[in-house]
Amino acid sequence: MSRALPGIPALPSNADTLVISESDLVATRLSELQPSLDEALLREANEHGYRERIEATELHAPTAAGTYHWNGSVYALRSALVERGWVAENLRNCPFIVSPDRTVAIAVMTGDPDTGLTKGNPTNQAQKGAVIKQAVTNNQQLELFDPRLVTKDLANSKEATQLWVLLYHVALGADGKTELRAELSLPSRFERKQIIGWKERIVLAAIRPDSEPVIDQDAPTGPIDVPVERRTGTS
Repeated sequence: MSRALPGIPALPSNADTLVISESDLVATRLSELQPSLDEALLREANEHGYRERIEATELHAPTAAGTYHWNGSVYALRSALVERGWVAENLRNCPFIVSPDRTVAIAVMTGDPDTGLTKGNPTNQAQKGAVIKQAVTNNQQLELFDPRLVTKDLANSKEATQLWVLLYHVALGADGKTELRAELSLPSRFERKQIIGWKERIVLAAIRPDSEPVIDQDAPTGPIDVPVERRTGTS
């Protein structure tokens, strides 16, 4: 569901957004973006982050679990893609991983409860600043071109790099069990430190923390934030 921000009308769910969720189509689309991208790699980054998340104990800061998850996911994604020729870059403390031809850059963000739901209209949970705003603006400018027809010179220029976001969210499914949702999506609108529109969403299959698939990932869930399985002591 879409939510209105003060002074900004809510967007209809999936308005003008291409949503890809069938496993075969997801595999094809990821390969089109970059031959070195696949769903298993993206899911493993989220799983790695979750494993870091549950290291947080009651003695850690209240935000530790979320911070651990994000840091772990960033590390896992960048480590895996560096081995495939990608380059890890940081711009004003924002971590990105950039494809060998520099046409794709990926940032990792915590998503809201709509993340990973085909009928949802997700956004980033933590507010973002000028770096992400400029990257989304660049995405809007690139919509003037057909990405498949972009010349080599344009593709190699800084302006031609598209920002994609690996959004992830931990939720309780309809059966009350923890599930990990994620999607690799192309933002198109950014207002007041939040992404409020998407050109394309590649929705990954939801999984359990033990890698088991979730049968119905679009089953409605309540207004649960993020369940955390905390340890009871320090390690």
